[in-house]
Amino acid sequence: MKNCKMLQPIQLGNMTLKNRITVAPHGSALHDGNGGVGAKFYAYMKNLARGGAGLVVIGSGNINRETRPFAVAHPAGMRFVSEYVELTEMMHQFDCKVSMQLVPSKQMLTPASIVANDSTVEDIRDLCAQYAEAAENCMRAGFDMVQIHGGHGNVPSMFFSAKHNKRMDEYGGSLENRARFAIDLLTAIRERVGNGITIEYRLSGEEMVEGGTTLEETIAFAKLIQDKVDLIHVSRGLLERDDMLPYLFSPPYLPRGMNLEVAKRFKQELTTPVCVVGGMNLELAEAAIENGDVDMVSMMRTFFADPACVKKYALGRADEIRPCVRCNTCITQTHARLWPVRCAVNPLIGRETLFPPVEKKVETKKVVLIGGGPANLEAARTAARRGHNVVLFEQENELGGALRYAAAADFKSDMKSYLNWSIRDISDNSNIDIRLGCRADRAAVEAEKPDAIIVAAGAELITLPLTAAGTDKVAWIGDVELGRATVGDNVIVAGAGFTGLEMALTLSNEGKKVAIIDMLPENKIGADGIEISVITLKKLLQANGVRFICEVKLKDVTADGAIIERRDGSTETLDCATVVLALGVRPDTKQVAEFDGIVDETYIIGDCSNVGGTLWRAVRSGFDMAMEL
Repeated sequence: MKNCKMLQPIQLGNMTLKNRITVAPHGSALHDGNGGVGAKFYAYMKNLARGGAGLVVIGSGNINRETRPFAVAHPAGMRFVSEYVELTEMMHQFDCKVSMQLVPSKQMLTPASIVANDSTVEDIRDLCAQYAEAAENCMRAGFDMVQIHGGHGNVPSMFFSAKHNKRMDEYGGSLENRARFAIDLLTAIRERVGNGITIEYRLSGEEMVEGGTTLEETIAFAKLIQDKVDLIHVSRGLLERDDMLPYLFSPPYLPRGMNLEVAKRFKQELTTPVCVVGGMNLELAEAAIENGDVDMVSMMRTFFADPACVKKYALGRADEIRPCVRCNTCITQTHARLWPVRCAVNPLIGRETLFPPVEKKVETKKVVLIGGGPANLEAARTAARRGHNVVLFEQENELGGALRYAAAADFKSDMKSYLNWSIRDISDNSNIDIRLGCRADRAAVEAEKPDAIIVAAGAELITLPLTAAGTDKVAWIGDVELGRATVGDNVIVAGAGFTGLEMALTLSNEGKKVAIIDMLPENKIGADGIEISVITLKKLLQANGVRFICEVKLKDVTADGAIIERRDGSTETLDCATVVLALGVRPDTKQVAEFDGIVDETYIIGDCSNVGGTLWRAVRSGFDMAMEL
């Protein structure tokens, strides 16, 4: 049993948490249309509650009396108390406390200068009353805490920001006046709830934009409110600027725990307990709390990847925790698309009502899996957990498939951790017979007499007939990633997909001169992918001096260099030592056809199917098809 300060209780107001780890506030898009609980959200929250966290915070609870046209909690609604009391009762059964983040959705979606400057004093008083009514409803519904979201450009920070607030009355001008809105709303809440519910205040330690609130200003603000709250929750940045998103939801290209240094300042200056959020994992959390840098740590994506992570960590089974790869599939789903929450490595999160428990079946089958990439790694573990006997054929001498290339770069340590976990998890399972260096042909599969077959044979490379093919002038990106090919100091990367962008970052980090060519306009590159990652990659590439040459196609590579063709038909030869091909892949349908008709129960998944192309699709398809067995 793990014994550390992180796993010890902490007192916040009248509430005692069993440990110092919280599930950070987030939108799941699983509520019913009126902000009620519903079966999907109830099952999702139960999954989080039983995993061992001391507290789960529901994000974006709308305090406005009118509902909004998207699925968020609505603590001002008439049905709220009766519906949510069932949720809080369930969570308390797992000794898990529950909080509601309070935001005024209408004002939050209005430009900051309008909210800060055009609101009358009567508007302000009414808004404070709405906060207080919502907090009282939360208390009546059994919530243990409410979180006031005053960070990321939300309404309280609109009033505090000297950049936006130009008022000349008691709510504008001096720092104390600009803090008055937050003080008034906290006072209004306390008048309604007394000490019956704990209050947390989330803030951006620094807004990180020109004219935005600085760290020193925010610390001064926190000192003004600390006697009115029980916990200060420290983040950074603003939601209003896309280039700030990587600092709110750090992608793998940036270090973990980027807000910790700022949070340490608050811990040094305040008497109220301090919580930090932002790219943390349990190892970092343990160190930060043990060192006295903060009192608590809040995280979200770690719990999406493995809701039971705290329980496993406490039992000394940290190596069993499914790692988060920080790909931000979850954020793209919920924040950009307003779709239900999904996780690239955990196919169950947000889909708890769609599947029965993953448990052993009475009638087991022999299942042959063809291919050892991420889709079949997930299929193998799921089928084995259900009691099936699995034979996995992989023609390479190691598992991982295309994920080995994706995890190769130095900045992809999160992906490496996931790949190592996935391989380790199935390698230790006695129900799985792994056959490496063994290509599965039709005869080999038929000899196994399978009841079911899952084909995840991967994809084939898109190539071009190039004059310099087979020479050191041309290299396939996968060979470069795995160190099987070397490149010169002046490199052209052909293809600006994620793999091409990451390759350019790797090479430019090594000090090489790099240019990227692609047929798309520069503003369209990555538009169909994960925005936060593309924003970060482009900024890092720009800082490294990488050039984008767009709206051109690669015609040929010769000893003289890369020949490109523009839209008007003109051509140019770009001088380079090496052209790295990142032209993408297509489903390998030839291997799929080889296994037609062996058994009725045959499934095609991963990159050789029509639903491949991302880690999320691969893992989901492996899980879904294994659950069909």
